[in-house]
Amino acid sequence: METNTLEITEQPEGLGFTSIRELVNQALKKDFGNKLTPDGVSTGFSALDKATGGLQKGQLYTIAVRPGMGKTAFLLSLTNNMAVKDDYSVAIFSSERSNIKMTNRLIESETGMSLDKLQSGTFKDSERDHMLSLLSNIAKAKIYLDDTPALSTELLARKAKYLKEQHQLDLIIVDYLELLTTGDVDGDDKLSQFSNMVKSIKSLASELGLPVLLFSQASVPVNGKTPRPAISDLPDYIQRDSDVLMMLHRNDAFPLPVNSEKQNAVELVVKINQSGGAQEELVLPMTFIESIAKFADFS
Repeated sequence: METNTLEITEQPEGLGFTSIRELVNQALKKDFGNKLTPDGVSTGFSALDKATGGLQKGQLYTIAVRPGMGKTAFLLSLTNNMAVKDDYSVAIFSSERSNIKMTNRLIESETGMSLDKLQSGTFKDSERDHMLSLLSNIAKAKIYLDDTPALSTELLARKAKYLKEQHQLDLIIVDYLELLTTGDVDGDDKLSQFSNMVKSIKSLASELGLPVLLFSQASVPVNGKTPRPAISDLPDYIQRDSDVLMMLHRNDAFPLPVNSEKQNAVELVVKINQSGGAQEELVLPMTFIESIAKFADFS
């Protein structure tokens, strides 16, 4: 993200002055021109930012999502928060969906209108300026998409390094682990390949000094009593090499008693791996707006 720190220029002796921005920056030990997230890149979700202190440079964040929980919707909600609203520079590598399909989904989620309606222009005049403003914000966002099928971790690294040099990236998103390849011709078993890929992506985050969000389509079994999975249910290779682990869960995807308070609850389970041991799991409530397939802060 572009900084807004005051450019220091030489001033005549005895006529020196200090701007309030510089003083505030010094007081807070950060650039006040950026959104005030404790240390890292803001996700736009207040509970998640509070739990993690923002996405930290050089760290690997793995988000495991079972089928049907809204993986792409969550990815695009994060992208909208960070790139469209907060002006961060974000690279998305997705072997699952084409660049145009990802863009179409982002447009529909942000505008709340179907692409067919936007293309036909069949909306009220009073909506036109608002729609154009939203579309302009998306078009100006620093989002870089790559839909290379069966992307290898080696090619991912080369592309990411190039994008950082050219566009000063703030964040890399990879969707998703199980669609990546290692380029390994020796035929390691699947678990070894996944383990090697996670290690490679963690090394990339460290080398580039950027946070990396790695999505994983988890095949975690459902416990009949508590549909929400636990971080401990994730494969060892994900738990071992991720700095922060997350699992997205929607209770409304499972049959629950009619009067259950969790009937429509959406939860993000978060666990931060620390050198002295793992922190307890935090369960953060969230909101899912189904009509526009968008996640938001819990309200």
